[in-house]
Amino acid sequence: MSRLGMLYALEDSWVEKLRAMPEEERYDYMLNEIEEELFGTPQSCELDKAWEGLQYCLGGGVWREENEVPFNVIYGGEFLVDEDDDAVTLKTQEDVEKIVAFLRENDLEKLIRENFWKIEDESFRYKDEDGLEHTLGWSEEILSFYETALKNRHQVIFTVDF
Repeated sequence: MSRLGMLYALEDSWVEKLRAMPEEERYDYMLNEIEEELFGTPQSCELDKAWEGLQYCLGGGVWREENEVPFNVIYGGEFLVDEDDDAVTLKTQEDVEKIVAFLRENDLEKLIRENFWKIEDESFRYKDEDGLEHTLGWSEEILSFYETALKNRHQVIFTVDF
């Protein structure tokens, strides 16, 4: 169980292909096609295990999955895959526009520092100084990733295997 999170900026054709296939095939398609082509490019943003802390911090210390800003910056959004072992959520171009506006108006580092210690969920295993620094470090590229996605009119998926 790696729990590593990734964001990928996708052209509409990739999203259409994902939507057209059965849900049980989507995660493998993401791994074998999307990740293979986009990992390590400007169309990807690696979050490591920090995605979980980020999601809590964007919710004010509470886990929230709504498809609205700020809860869809990382995990929330439209679920394309929602299984016990993995998840893929989608942020449309309209969502990306709203996310960029939010991230430009709100200092993500400040949000993390304000909300990290508010996390009360006992299942969150990284609530210590190292966890805070880990979350801060992996959050540094999120705004620039979303700005590039916006500029290129891409939709964004978040992927994680549990």
